[in-house]
Amino acid sequence: MAGKYRYYALIGYQYTLENPFTVVRVGGEFPEGFTTNLDWDRTDLLDRIRTGRDGYEVVEISEEDATRFETTQARRVEAVRKRDGT
Repeated sequence: MAGKYRYYALIGYQYTLENPFTVVRVGGEFPEGFTTNLDWDRTDLLDRIRTGRDGYEVVEISEEDATRFETTQARRVEAVRKRDGT
């Protein structure tokens, strides 16, 4: 369903809006992050940030930006697989 989710980029340290640490979406049963398994899975990252256990900045992004991150994450995973020979 279009517009069901709100998306957030986690940035900070060496991560930018163009290359975030990860993207989290909210609007379903629970928050989900886009994982290195290249799918959306439950995450507690926003709670960890809110309570000070993680230091990323949370910035709302568009659905298009979130889709672009899926491609970025796929490239990252491919690079690690090539590096590690898996």
